[in-house]
Amino acid sequence: MEISPLQKERLKYQPKLPGMLRHGIADICVKEGEPTASVADQDKIKALFPNTYGKKEITFQKGANTSVPKKQVVGVILSGGQAPGGHNVISGLYDALKATDRENVLIGFKGGPSGLVDDDFVEFDDAFIDAYRNTGGFDIIGSGRTKIETPEQFEAAAKTAKKHGRHRLPEDYRRRPQER
Repeated sequence: MEISPLQKERLKYQPKLPGMLRHGIADICVKEGEPTASVADQDKIKALFPNTYGKKEITFQKGANTSVPKKQVVGVILSGGQAPGGHNVISGLYDALKATDRENVLIGFKGGPSGLVDDDFVEFDDAFIDAYRNTGGFDIIGSGRTKIETPEQFEAAAKTAKKHGRHRLPEDYRRRPQER
């Protein structure tokens, strides 16, 4: 495929990273703070956010990463309208996962949340990511405005997430979809 001089220049672009991320995630640690609390209406807010209210504040800072290394399968979804940096967000996530462990897998659910519900996905590899790097937009997996609202949708989304969870082996994703 022939690419234009503008496209060639665009592919050379290196997004600016925050200082903390410039040397990878091995130098980032998690710091737990005080439990969260609202200044008013504590009972109402706790009822609205029962899974997170009162949990400790988490911040990231420079320091030795103490988490146990493990292979990960991560899914990504784009939702809503187009945005200029969508492809680079996914590229950055892919780069960070692969820098941590080359066996990590990033999959993209096509068409927004409906891709999660319908288990319609693509596995990213270097060539796939590089074809979209620095090109803007959401074309890499598409976007959608589907809302996951019904019990059936939640059940289907949970089933898909569990299917692709950490118990799957990365080599399972190297086969074409029709072979799975």
